[in-house]
Amino acid sequence: MHVMVTGAAGLYGVHLVDLLVSCPEVTKVTGIDNFSRQFLTRNPFLPNPALKTKFLMLRLDYRSLTPEMIDAAGVDAIVHLAAYVSIDESMEDPEKYFQNNERGSFELARTLLATKSKPLLVVASSPEVYGNPLYTPMDEDHPMYPRSFYAVSKLAAEKHCRVLYEWYKYPVVVVRNFNTFGENQNVWGYSAVIPAFIECTLRGETLVVHEDGKQTRDFLYVGDAVKAYLAILLRGKELSGSVFNIGTGKETPIAELAEIIRSLAGGAGGLTGDASGAGGPAGDASGASGLTGAKPDIIFKPGRPGDLQALSADISRAKATLGWSPEYDLVRGLQKTIDWYRRVWS
Repeated sequence: MHVMVTGAAGLYGVHLVDLLVSCPEVTKVTGIDNFSRQFLTRNPFLPNPALKTKFLMLRLDYRSLTPEMIDAAGVDAIVHLAAYVSIDESMEDPEKYFQNNERGSFELARTLLATKSKPLLVVASSPEVYGNPLYTPMDEDHPMYPRSFYAVSKLAAEKHCRVLYEWYKYPVVVVRNFNTFGENQNVWGYSAVIPAFIECTLRGETLVVHEDGKQTRDFLYVGDAVKAYLAILLRGKELSGSVFNIGTGKETPIAELAEIIRSLAGGAGGLTGDASGAGGPAGDASGASGLTGAKPDIIFKPGRPGDLQALSADISRAKATLGWSPEYDLVRGLQKTIDWYRRVWS
């Protein structure tokens, strides 16, 4: 099986590539990424000897793919991960999200329809498409009331791609990834809550929690998440038309998350000095390190008007159909992630 991965240099991408090149059923992996984001290490990919023999990285925008390129490469499946993922940024620059997430996915769908090989398309979506929950955990049939341009762009992207299945019976599977975290998650610009809390804690800086911190999220370790994608790829086109939630089914209040990270990462082993580094594909973030010696404070500030009060995944469909369920609990996943950031910044 030859798998193409868009957004291959991102959080999901590097872990999925690592898993795919280690899988005997996968003979080749092609990564597509325009490297529009910065990285904390010179090479974002995880060290794996199989990368030398099974992995090809193409530095290009996924929107430039053509039917001829895909057919000539002999691609059997495409995992479409490429997307901008910040809610805040989407509200500041909605056109950027429309063009990349929605229009780009629409163009990819049209491109695939014109191929001769008709590779399986696995589309990464988001629980933000559901909006505020009418009930938790949220199953795949939960009503959809997106509350940000990011959420709208992801819902539109998955709908554009699913039209291929509904109208043409093209093989498409949608995966709604709940709040995933892990090694290589971006801390530049619009950072997600877990890497933001980790960075602040390691630097001894104040952690900011919005509102009262009682809003909840379903945090999934990326090493578990990519195994769901592999399970889908190994089943192949028989899953066409399916939609899966992947998460843990457990809700963690943001204030509690801050306390857990402060406990795991605070004190000895923190950082001092400037660890910003050069960043980007061409440089390491290697600044000075040391001990903070104390856990940082947590303060509460007003939140964003479109924030969701809760997210929790009903993963019964993924369990029953894919035989998939997460193995990492929150603390174990956070410890692996914190240890990685500490090594990168040391």
